[in-house]
Amino acid sequence: MTEGKPSRAHPVVALRTALERYEQARSPAALDAAFVAAARAVAERRGERANQPPDVTELEGLFGEIPEYEELVEVAVQETEGSVEAAGARLWEWFGLESSPPTWNQGERSRARLLVACACAPLDEQVVGWLGPRLLKLSADRWASLLTAEVRRADEDLWRRVLAERYESVWRRCAPRGRWRTRELADLLAKDDATAAAMQRRLSRWLSNGADVKRLPAELEAAFVQTRTPDRLA
Repeated sequence: MTEGKPSRAHPVVALRTALERYEQARSPAALDAAFVAAARAVAERRGERANQPPDVTELEGLFGEIPEYEELVEVAVQETEGSVEAAGARLWEWFGLESSPPTWNQGERSRARLLVACACAPLDEQVVGWLGPRLLKLSADRWASLLTAEVRRADEDLWRRVLAERYESVWRRCAPRGRWRTRELADLLAKDDATAAAMQRRLSRWLSNGADVKRLPAELEAAFVQTRTPDRLA
């Protein structure tokens, strides 16, 4: 055995240990330790290129050389995918929608895998903190499109419920006015593509920024107001 072999093996052993601990405890600290160990193992394999982002071909080679590295990526993606999909389910429930909530598609899952793999080659030391919000952005545009399509088919009861105390004000300012009566917000969203586009943009940005449900009624209000009142009021 050469003198260099133990030092090269050590990060891989540390990675394996951290993965085992994470499987037992599911703690962010164990996952952080796994990323640190993976970064050391990957840096040793990459040598002078350790501080440069790898391309897809190089990542696949690294996965072959360090199976524990690929396992870490898969664990992190699976855990985050579960969290993201739980957030989607909560969102659909909040709106009271009967359709199935969204899940990641294959493209989003593949991009998540690449993003996680690059997080420790070189290491981003805050990876656990940013991982969930960053991966949520992968599906934000598509989920916002699906959600907008759903709410365009909804009746006025949905808007009374989700806007709550904001409803009356939004209805008075934004609902289309006919000769004899003011129609409903549901009519506006169903028929006005500009309002629907504003809704989709707001929802995508809201999802990308962490999907804080407390902020959602304000975003919905802004989507209506944006296209129905002068800029100085919106």
